[in-house]
Amino acid sequence: MSRITNAHTHIFTGKFAPDYFFKVALPKALHGWADEVKAMLESRGMRWLVRGISRSTGKSNMQRYLNFIETGMEESQADVFGKLRGSYTALGSDTRFVVLTLNMDYMGLQRSSHPGIEDQLKEVEELRRDYPDTVFPFVCVDPRHKQGQALVDWVAPMHRDLRFFGIKMYPALGYFPCDPRLTELYAWAEANEVPIMTHCTRVGVFYTGRLREVVPNDSAPCLDTGDPANPVDPELDAINKRLNRFMYNDFTSGKGQSKYGCNLFLNPRNFIPVLNRFPKLKICFAHFGGDDEIMGDPKKVRELGLDTTNFHTEIKELMMKYEYVYTDISYTLFNDKEEVYQPIRASINDPVMGGRVLFGTDYYMTLQEAPEVQLWQLCQTKLQPVLFEKIAVTNTSAYLRSKFFPDPAGTRFV
Repeated sequence: MSRITNAHTHIFTGKFAPDYFFKVALPKALHGWADEVKAMLESRGMRWLVRGISRSTGKSNMQRYLNFIETGMEESQADVFGKLRGSYTALGSDTRFVVLTLNMDYMGLQRSSHPGIEDQLKEVEELRRDYPDTVFPFVCVDPRHKQGQALVDWVAPMHRDLRFFGIKMYPALGYFPCDPRLTELYAWAEANEVPIMTHCTRVGVFYTGRLREVVPNDSAPCLDTGDPANPVDPELDAINKRLNRFMYNDFTSGKGQSKYGCNLFLNPRNFIPVLNRFPKLKICFAHFGGDDEIMGDPKKVRELGLDTTNFHTEIKELMMKYEYVYTDISYTLFNDKEEVYQPIRASINDPVMGGRVLFGTDYYMTLQEAPEVQLWQLCQTKLQPVLFEKIAVTNTSAYLRSKFFPDPAGTRFV
């Protein structure tokens, strides 16, 4: 088999998460202890205890969760990458990894002493220097960090110097992807064919404050169409209706709680104003919406009428309409049910969108489900060699191709 690329991995460690990060996992009554929980898990003694429990427990679910926590609390991103790379020995030492950074600096308004995104990027750049032919990082952007031309001026040199190869977005951390502060970045990315990867499932990390803190008005901030005669994208009305359902529904305590930020901020349709303005923008909607969405499994959010959108269906519709929209099967691939893999195979075989489905795993998030080796082996078995090579070799090379990196399939950095 040709050289494969895992298009969706993570190696950031817990030190880059804010002190209050565990608000996303703790019951609301325990939010006041979030700082203490993080500090406890970051201590050497607790990591030793975690390892001990992981070895001694007979409960496989507990072991998987502890493995996930243990990996996230490694000393450095190089340590995490070592574990990841070691899982691909059977596929060859030249396996490539798209390493997605994550800017968590703005996921709440509380003070935090954690190292920020700049520190995270510096570590990743050092790792790329050590593994120039293996590590291909994406830089995570947030319009609250940098915006407009300043954001472009920050991102562009990283790509010109081949330190980074794409852009990572995670709107659930508290912003809409159609935010006008991202307009210049989208224009630059489209002009230079730079790929974007965005999280796209109903679950994940999210903004820990109230929605009103990041959306002060009842309307989502949205870039214009570029047409002075019709500056407002028609999709904005639907975006605002969703926003107000979340803002004022009793299900969110009537106070705009952001627990369901993954449903509000990163709904695939929030990208429609962006794609209408920049139709050649290369965007990958990660996870294909999630295995539960593929199976049509109803979520409580939908049952209560806050959001009836099926993320998987919406992603497919965007792929059919916009020729530069991609998806990957990261995390989703853990579910070995035919109800999940049959639609994935059908999409890969589809004559329109089949060239834009990517292989990725979402390491190390998936350690909660299974070891990395089992995941890629399962995927390879379920798809068989021809389809697996298509999404892991051909499609990933097309996705990574940009004006800065014109020949991903043949380029070697040694």
